[in-house]
Amino acid sequence: MNLKKIESCPLCGGAIFKKYTKIKDRFETTKKTFTVYECSDCGIGFLNPMPIGDVSKFYPTKYLSGETQTSTADTGKLDLEKWYRYNQYKYDFKLFSRATGSSIGNIKSYIDIGCGSGERVIFAKSQGCIKSFGVDKFVFTKNKIKKDAEIINSEILDYKPTKKFQASSLFHVLEHVENPQKILDHIKNHILDKNGYLIIQVPNYMSIERYVFGSKWFSFDVPRHLWQFNETALENMLKKSGYKIKKTYKTNAPLHPVTIASSMWRELDIQRIWVINTNRGIYRRVLEVLWILFTLLTIPLSLAQNILKKSSMLTIVVQK
Repeated sequence: MNLKKIESCPLCGGAIFKKYTKIKDRFETTKKTFTVYECSDCGIGFLNPMPIGDVSKFYPTKYLSGETQTSTADTGKLDLEKWYRYNQYKYDFKLFSRATGSSIGNIKSYIDIGCGSGERVIFAKSQGCIKSFGVDKFVFTKNKIKKDAEIINSEILDYKPTKKFQASSLFHVLEHVENPQKILDHIKNHILDKNGYLIIQVPNYMSIERYVFGSKWFSFDVPRHLWQFNETALENMLKKSGYKIKKTYKTNAPLHPVTIASSMWRELDIQRIWVINTNRGIYRRVLEVLWILFTLLTIPLSLAQNILKKSSMLTIVVQK
């Protein structure tokens, strides 16, 4: 693991201070613990020292799904997983519609950057956006998704399409990359068409959950999450790249309080269950049932955060 020591805020040059220490990797891909620093001026958080270079070993095969990449089975359980994901996608694209006045189905061309499993690409296509594509440097795509989605395996900065897109998205990508400003510049200059839209979603560093759970907050997700964005810091980055802010949201889908239970109890983290408990035995099934139960029980807490506009998610829609 290569580590880069940071002496001042990479975003604004402000003074930095140590905020949270000894944070463990929830997937146990490394025994090393990590420290989050915070800028005293813009308030952005980041890992320091920061892992750089090849970080592929930190992303397990089942990072994004309980289904293996080679599986083509279409079980009821996987249907439930799909329904849960689609419920989130509907909410996210509803925010996009509110900000732009156009539904994803009316967009002529769309690309999901850092598309992961590729399911958001399939969802956009199902809504009427026929020219829907995805790009990701990792291959998380399931076999059944590969048949229906056009996914480009590439580093984001290496991808320069011959024809630009009317809309693009960065759903839970920007916090993973070493230089987010370069990514934003690249999308604006090489991927988005004139007046094109970009929707970005990241964990909300200013959420109530972060203040309550501290270093145990699920969304620190070290060492994969290098950055912790607040509204001001992210908007400043977008303006620096020349984007026009359309709308900023600090709410999340009501049925998706996925960070609360897992922040309380490490074992009730559905991704950790997929990664650590690879054997589909009784213990794993019990954990999955408990995860569902506690997720449902924490919905009122998620709704309260939405009302206060302090949820675990920060979503910003911008225009080129």
